[in-house]
Amino acid sequence: MTKVAFVVDDEPANIELIKGLMPEGVKVKAALSGEIALKQLSKKFPDIVFLDLLMPQMDGFETLQAIRELPHGENLPVLIISGNASDTDIEKSKALGAIGHLVKPVDGEKLASYINQYLLEE
Repeated sequence: MTKVAFVVDDEPANIELIKGLMPEGVKVKAALSGEIALKQLSKKFPDIVFLDLLMPQMDGFETLQAIRELPHGENLPVLIISGNASDTDIEKSKALGAIGHLVKPVDGEKLASYINQYLLEE
């Protein structure tokens, strides 16, 4: 069965960067806003979500909170990928149930460890 990664970022270049780091065979879906992401997630969950924090209208924290409120959304692995590296943001991400918080520019090895754990292991 094909694994699916879902990237939520308002910058198309960041989406393309993460797509480029995905192993062969992983399908990547994307949304340019939290609102669009929630519409897509209400239909079908991916295997993991990569979520930016700084987005217009609905930021990543609001998006993550809304994901957690979806039916079965509390179990969806969400990894924060953001330019924000403050301890406050990292703690808030964890409190909302994020599996981790990577800082842009993304460390490929750290991202690979999440990909291996949530997309490649059965």
